[in-house]
Amino acid sequence: MKKKSSLDILALMRIFLLFLSIGLTSVYANTVSSQSKIDIDVQSISIEQLFTKIQSSSDYIFFYKDDVVKTTKKVSLKLKNASVNSVLDKAFINTGLVYSIDGKQVVVKKNTVAEVKEAKVSNADQEILITGTITDGSGMPLPGVNIIVKGTQIGAQSDFDGKYNISVPSVDSVLEFTYVGMGTQSIVVGTQKEINVTMKENTAELNEIVIVGYGRQTKESITGAVSVVKSEQLEQAPTSSFEQSLRGNVAGLQASSSDGAPGANTQIRIRGIGSINASSAPLYVIDGIPISAGSQALNDNDGASSNVISSLNPNDIESISVLKDAASTAIYGSRGANGVILITTKQGKSGKAVVELKTLTGFNSQASKDILKPLNAAQYTELFIEGYVNQGDTVEEAQARLDARYIQQINPLTGEPTDTNWLDAITRTGVTQSYDVSVRGGTDDVKYFMSAGYMDQEGYIIGYGFKRYSTRANIDYKVNDYVSISNNLTVSDIKSSTAPDGGSWNNPFKNTLELSPLIPIYDEEGQYNALHASANYFPIGSNPVGSLSGDDLWETKTLRVIDNFAVTVTPLTNLIVRSQWNFDVFSIGESQYYNRRYGTGYNTNGYAYEGSVLSKTWVGTQTVDYTFDFNDIHSINVLAGYEAQQTYRETSWGSGTDFPNDIVRNIGSAAAEYAVGGSDSEYTFNSMFTRANYNYDRKYYLSGSLRRDGSSRFGSDNRYGIFYSVGASWNVSREKFLENMSFLNLLKIRSSFGVTGNAGIGNFASQGLYGYGQDYDGSPGGSPSQLGNPELTWETQENFNVGVDFGLFNKINGTVEYFNRESSDLILDVPISPTTGFTELTQNFGSMKNSGLEITLNADIISKKDLKWSLGFNTTFLKNEITELVEDYTDGAYRRQVGQDFQSYYMYGWAGVDQTNGLPQYYTDATETTITNDIGEAERYLIGKSGTPEFYGGFNSSLSYKGFTLDANFMYSYGNDLFDSRARGSLGDGRLTPRSTATYLYENRWVEGKTDALFPQFVWGGQSGSNQANVSRWVYDGSFIRLKDLTLAYNFPEKITSLVHLSSIRMYARGTNILTWTKHKGLYIDPEQAIDGSYYGLTPAMKTVSLGIDVKL
Repeated sequence: MKKKSSLDILALMRIFLLFLSIGLTSVYANTVSSQSKIDIDVQSISIEQLFTKIQSSSDYIFFYKDDVVKTTKKVSLKLKNASVNSVLDKAFINTGLVYSIDGKQVVVKKNTVAEVKEAKVSNADQEILITGTITDGSGMPLPGVNIIVKGTQIGAQSDFDGKYNISVPSVDSVLEFTYVGMGTQSIVVGTQKEINVTMKENTAELNEIVIVGYGRQTKESITGAVSVVKSEQLEQAPTSSFEQSLRGNVAGLQASSSDGAPGANTQIRIRGIGSINASSAPLYVIDGIPISAGSQALNDNDGASSNVISSLNPNDIESISVLKDAASTAIYGSRGANGVILITTKQGKSGKAVVELKTLTGFNSQASKDILKPLNAAQYTELFIEGYVNQGDTVEEAQARLDARYIQQINPLTGEPTDTNWLDAITRTGVTQSYDVSVRGGTDDVKYFMSAGYMDQEGYIIGYGFKRYSTRANIDYKVNDYVSISNNLTVSDIKSSTAPDGGSWNNPFKNTLELSPLIPIYDEEGQYNALHASANYFPIGSNPVGSLSGDDLWETKTLRVIDNFAVTVTPLTNLIVRSQWNFDVFSIGESQYYNRRYGTGYNTNGYAYEGSVLSKTWVGTQTVDYTFDFNDIHSINVLAGYEAQQTYRETSWGSGTDFPNDIVRNIGSAAAEYAVGGSDSEYTFNSMFTRANYNYDRKYYLSGSLRRDGSSRFGSDNRYGIFYSVGASWNVSREKFLENMSFLNLLKIRSSFGVTGNAGIGNFASQGLYGYGQDYDGSPGGSPSQLGNPELTWETQENFNVGVDFGLFNKINGTVEYFNRESSDLILDVPISPTTGFTELTQNFGSMKNSGLEITLNADIISKKDLKWSLGFNTTFLKNEITELVEDYTDGAYRRQVGQDFQSYYMYGWAGVDQTNGLPQYYTDATETTITNDIGEAERYLIGKSGTPEFYGGFNSSLSYKGFTLDANFMYSYGNDLFDSRARGSLGDGRLTPRSTATYLYENRWVEGKTDALFPQFVWGGQSGSNQANVSRWVYDGSFIRLKDLTLAYNFPEKITSLVHLSSIRMYARGTNILTWTKHKGLYIDPEQAIDGSYYGLTPAMKTVSLGIDVKL
């Protein structure tokens, strides 16, 4: 198996080298004209018919208002091998029309300048010649921009390179720059001789292309809820994975790092929790490929994590479309219920090669460190003795207990009193290094984007790290006027080193917070102290400093290859036939070792574990897309497709004990207790789908989609499902009755309804299974392990959405949306009669609802030549409710109950500390009228708190002055509560334990005379049942605001960059996770990480301060 897998990866590597060679060859090829050559021979046809003729003979697409071209004269032309520019120049003579070309998009509008070639002024001697270059937001030249001297008929246009020149009457003249789809800019000439302008998109223009499922649409034509994040936003922070950059930038989207370690998984939810037992994660699609995301490792709970989505270099991403409602996601059928995230990588562009270099160095530390402040030796000693005295000992007896337990109170190496700060001992300032190089360019026939990247990110915990090598080659080749092929290929190699997290016995970070400062790190021989010795009693017995410094090992290596090959044929005008074949192959190798002297490996003389995962997915997608326009006001687009997918997964693992030393760590060196295992599985999808869009006069839009999915994961009786959506929108701002409302740039109303599905379950959830590896009367055998259910089918979701898009004064734009998601046929383990031999059966039974309101606002506050300031804000109000269950049930700290939020806490009610005697107090029931000191007399109840926020979102500010830019991005959450299960286990109800090492506990405990204590009087006695009970005292207000990113950048002026023959230079300083404001009084909680409402021993978020430079050649 492994040999075959290596050959698969080798074959894909050869494909990569082939396309890399093609791309490199095109870089050095002779430059040809960037304009397509066409033949035109027409007699007395309309301008619109000419546009259709050009579109059928080239890749160009025309955008224009109908009233602009309706009254123009007929044209006759006969040209051979002419550029599109030449054709339009001749056709537009004496028509009053002008055009601009951006890539392959041609925008046509009326010429507001009466004379653009010769400007006459009354006094020629006073003329001032102004020159300059006009670019778009990405720095690319912008041809066809109209420049006019305000109040006159003097005007000009920028050429193909964005350059222009114009003579103005005086220094008081005002130049107005206008371009379709861009905001008008007015600049006073003053003493300037050169005026360079960067045009900014206009909120009133909706011709922006947005990537949607299996295609692209103009923003104007979309009837669903789609949010777009562009590359500029993704590059705001140095992250190992792009999902981290989505936090606070998309309304309706929650993103939470599962851990603060480098490369950790990021949990994403769109518009709430979509399921009880199945997945609530969105579907990820990269360049048309549905891919595996999140952790794919075998042993994540006890070893280094493996976030396979981090194999994608964020610098390679062009844009991300987040699809949120059924009109957008139903085209993905059974996988669209939790939303879809479409990632589009950068592609080549016609023109000379643009080489970009990016380098970054960052310094990583722990965010919010104060909440974890541990006790020093004196405080711990005081608390220890106090606990035994409160138990009934004398001070002398308590001191004797302390001396017997901690025999190394004098450090054996230094001779000084032992006072270990374990948290300081395992933390450091980690260093991040990132280097990226890319080249982008091409001709009309071959376009390319190629990149290579390296990232090395050290965690602030010693031994933690993430390294990624990545390379990409995206090639587009036009075979002829009818056929083109493309191939997008990326290869990445990742190595991550991260110890177990959460409540794992082997979590060194958690263990650090529970170690006494009276234990030294090293023993008298200078070796890491072996804490298993009874004199240095500690329940876990692991030295986290030694474990993280190399005595133990946690390492995961991931190699991933993603290839996307497509052939596109356009046999007729407006007919596109596309065949796309996608391959996603990754292998994961896991290695763990626990040393012989202490910790997990102590009793077995060392312990090693090795595991491997191989996953191979192929997806074939065949689509036909046809657009039909008639009567100048009707447009219909129809898409039909067939898709098949197969995913194969193979795993193997082994472990061993009894090692000769701690140097040789592979399981082949183990002398005893070999354990091995493995599995292989596969699942398939088979789908047919269609979508239709109708547009009437660019005012009224209708859309509909239908998909039939089949999946091997579901029962034989319900293997296929039908999913659909309908949507409509009305562009009110195009109506004549609003023509005089000049302040209203955009008003669009849209609504959608549809049914999607959730297939996020195990591959064999519907099957009856047998388990083997058992023994019966001395012979090997097996027995039933799972009862099959041939009727098991998809979870379904009915999704209703209504939204309003608006733009005001060419400065403000926004969106308001209401949504209602109703999930039904939830997959639950339903109790059945034990006479079957089982206690439960997986069935479809249950429903849940998520509803809410999303608001997004963006505003250009100041838009002057040298000073610009823009603000952005988004918020989501969310309400979750369980609407149907077989029966209510308790799930840890939560109660799953009809009528309640999914994350409703079910706990013993905390009534505070009795300030007269220091005893803990509990409410006996939900009435909260009777109090007891004995938790055994109390009962659990719904405490009226939930882990679901009332609202959440983000806001940002971008301020620029001349070459300087200051960007700030915030995220926030309000109204959610967090359960600190880590504190529950360590602090309890007043029974002191060796784990009680927090300063917060020490400072807020009850002592004689204290009247505002938060913790009871401490009595030494080990952990009791109430110490581990779910009590409401450990639920805190999780509301917070976090400054996620703060960036100060400087773009060097052209007069400096030209001296070193560079197109642009940008230098910046950046900070991430800089500040956090929160009300919670917890000891161990990072509020951003608890997306599920519960927190236990996770590594807090990482704060990074970095310096970087971006250079374009």
